[in-house]
Amino acid sequence: MGAVNDNHKISGSEQWRARISEEIVKVGGLSRRFLLVEPAGAPAVIVLSLHGSRSLPERQARLSAMERLCSSGAVAVFPGAARPVGPGFEWDLERDVEYLQVLVGRLLDRYPEADRRVCIAGMSGGARMASRFASLRPEAVQVLGAVAGLRAPARAHLEHPLRVVAFHGTADRVNPFAGSGTQRWQESVPDAAAAWARAFGLPGGPDCQALTTHLSRVSFGTPGAAASVTLFVSEGAGHTWPGSRLPLFLRLVLGRTSHEIDATAEIWRSTNAPV
Repeated sequence: MGAVNDNHKISGSEQWRARISEEIVKVGGLSRRFLLVEPAGAPAVIVLSLHGSRSLPERQARLSAMERLCSSGAVAVFPGAARPVGPGFEWDLERDVEYLQVLVGRLLDRYPEADRRVCIAGMSGGARMASRFASLRPEAVQVLGAVAGLRAPARAHLEHPLRVVAFHGTADRVNPFAGSGTQRWQESVPDAAAAWARAFGLPGGPDCQALTTHLSRVSFGTPGAAASVTLFVSEGAGHTWPGSRLPLFLRLVLGRTSHEIDATAEIWRSTNAPV
């Protein structure tokens, strides 16, 4: 099978920075900042894209290019964490659940046309935060997209189904594919995916399929079902967002980026799969 870098009817927008707005929501006495890009017409989906540790919403917007989804009817939202770390910020896995809950509620009130269709995605520490939020508030989202940071759900059993789609490189030195035994990165990525499958009560083991020479797919449950887990494994790829472009110095630090799949397009595909 050839590469699966399918844009899935997504077109880019060179004017997104002119259309992006910066907004504030107050939660727990703090003013929390987020960026937002609206579609031209009535929004059909709300997509949140969380930045990694030591990063910013602007960088996540450039990395994930999720403003492309606006051309297909999505509201693209880039929330900001509040804990300062180095040149950016990182997420608080406990306190920021409330922030994201409030933000999602405000967005649903503003965009009732979305009919409660919400996807939360993230990179690295943002994927860890998205994993935590989706497992504690599964009724609030339909899709979890985790790039280089899928973690096991915070609850052993989940009543509400959602689709989990994750991406990870086997040469990721920041969040090792096999785990590192640290407090933040205990289990391996396959173990984290299996934990989601158990939480949903999905029967059977994983179905593993080679898609290309360096890309494989590990699936639990029926792909596209309301409750399913799909993990794309990029052999030799580093701590990167599949399908993105990084400057040379970041490629040297973070490793190779897979272009055999487009993570943004695949997350969008999962968000739009019929239930």
